[in-house]
Amino acid sequence: MHRFYTHQEDVGENSLIIRGDEAAHMRNALRMKAGDEFIALDGSGIDYTCTITSIAGIAEAYIIKREANLCEPAVKVTLYQAYPKLAKMNEIVQKAVELGAAAIVPFLSERCVKRPFGQGEKLSRVALSAVKQSGRSVLPEVPDVQSFEDALARMKRHEQLIVCWEEETQASLRGVLQTDAKDIGIVIGPEGGFETAEIETMIAIGGDVVTLGRRIMRTETAGIAVLAAVFYDKGQMQY
Repeated sequence: MHRFYTHQEDVGENSLIIRGDEAAHMRNALRMKAGDEFIALDGSGIDYTCTITSIAGIAEAYIIKREANLCEPAVKVTLYQAYPKLAKMNEIVQKAVELGAAAIVPFLSERCVKRPFGQGEKLSRVALSAVKQSGRSVLPEVPDVQSFEDALARMKRHEQLIVCWEEETQASLRGVLQTDAKDIGIVIGPEGGFETAEIETMIAIGGDVVTLGRRIMRTETAGIAVLAAVFYDKGQMQY
């Protein structure tokens, strides 16, 4: 069944409204009409099974039932991704959302080649598409590209911060995951890796620096691999 996003203020007791691009997609691309059923999500963790009552400029629908969405992981994991070159950030956001990331925070480190700003809205659209495709109902936060200092301020808030670094040779991801942390940040560097000073700064705020093994992954591979490993280790890849 097709899934569409609506704003919480557009959800009533027995009915809801789909607006903007979502309504246009229903009407123009999918050719949906009155009587067709769909699932609406508003970011609250609830799925609304609905039937269309009217579809013109906006889509009006009757709520058949409400039920809690069971796709959200019990562990909150945020991916901090040093901004990559080329058009890789879209794919990173898409795959991270599909896996269950609670937020994806792009940031700039010293060796980042590409330094864009104003990407938040674009990346949020990518995240919304991935939410609908994967069956989730909570929209992950994807802010505009952060400075390293602003990203650090966010990193401090997590119960556990895992920093992946190709120059670490001892501490393993499996080893640092042996905790009960329910709010985890994962930090992935750019193509050129982190400066030693950046690693030291993240260690100073409580970061656990880990190796991902002898093989060097591309930046767009590393974050997705670590997310999958964390969710698997925490029992979040079971039906």
